[in-house]
Amino acid sequence: MQCLQEKICETCIQQNISGILCREATGGSVQKPLPDRILMFLWFMSSQDKYASTADRFGMSESTASCAIRNLLTFIHDNLLKRVIVWPTIAEQQEIKDMYNDLKGFPGVVGMIDGTHIPITKPSERGVDYYNRKDFYSVILQAVVREDLRFIDVFAGYPGKVHDARVFRNSPLFLNGPALCGDGHLLGDSAYPNLPWLLAPFRDNGHLTNSQIQFHYVHSSNVERAFGILKGRFKRLKHIDQKNVTDIVKTIVAACVLHNICIINNDQFEELFNEDNNIPQLPPVLENYDQNALNGGAIKRLNIARQL
Repeated sequence: MQCLQEKICETCIQQNISGILCREATGGSVQKPLPDRILMFLWFMSSQDKYASTADRFGMSESTASCAIRNLLTFIHDNLLKRVIVWPTIAEQQEIKDMYNDLKGFPGVVGMIDGTHIPITKPSERGVDYYNRKDFYSVILQAVVREDLRFIDVFAGYPGKVHDARVFRNSPLFLNGPALCGDGHLLGDSAYPNLPWLLAPFRDNGHLTNSQIQFHYVHSSNVERAFGILKGRFKRLKHIDQKNVTDIVKTIVAACVLHNICIINNDQFEELFNEDNNIPQLPPVLENYDQNALNGGAIKRLNIARQL
């Protein structure tokens, strides 16, 4: 908690924008200091308490607490997101590739991609679109994770009934991925297309070769572990009781930013959230993808499988 509080306060001071997070004096009670409001916000993110309960715990009115929390969500989204969730540099990518190659013998890995469902209250608009195949309302968080479980790319807000492959196809990563990964690649599960810069498992038809089985073994992802830590530390993501999708997305993104800050500051967290919200995904529809890219991905995957 302390490292998160200090990081947010430090950013406010550096950018001289702490005034944005303060209300104008009206002659009433003195406003709570910024560090106290940040602690209240962190409590809100790490619990399932309602606004009223959180406000009472920190000696504020419900409206004041709600306003302070929303201001901090906006502040993190606008001022910390692009500073904390960043794609690794070329030098860092090479370190990640070397580490993964040394650990599992799998060459060229820059990161791992996956999606998870965040349970929500039915939104006020287009609520039926958020009702997923496991019979609860959710939005999807797509994330790319590096070797130390930091998020290097996040994309949130698509309704729960949407397939992971469609979320991926409509994310900025789909367009920017080839340039970001260079000659490296991400690892994704069978919900994703197999491309030169995103390697998915072989389709298991019951006749996998030994090299393909070995490929699947070393292909296993760290993303679910990162999601488990994220949801275990920030229990707000167990169920977001907000009906405005914009606020929901800001809450999810804020949790991802805080997750990275904790890892950067070596704040260890072992208790994992029970990841029981995974929605089984069908293979992606490949007719919408460039055939040359699909062929290139298939050749690259086969060559790596043979190396393993």
